[in-house]
Amino acid sequence: MLVNLPMLVNLPLVAVGPLAYWLRHRAEQKALLKATDELRESPDDMLSDIGISRDDITTFAFRSSASRRRG
Repeated sequence: MLVNLPMLVNLPLVAVGPLAYWLRHRAEQKALLKATDELRESPDDMLSDIGISRDDITTFAFRSSASRRRG
């Protein structure tokens, strides 16, 4: 049985690329979710100091969860 060796050598690179992208994207999503949760629990005075309203946080969190469900 003849096996195309270069094709077998390149196989792990093909499988690792999308996995690395997914892991990086997932880490970014988790960091964003954590930051949003921390802002949601922040006092109103601090939010007004940085120019963010609680409605902005709620809207962003709702849009983010909707985009996660879509894929």
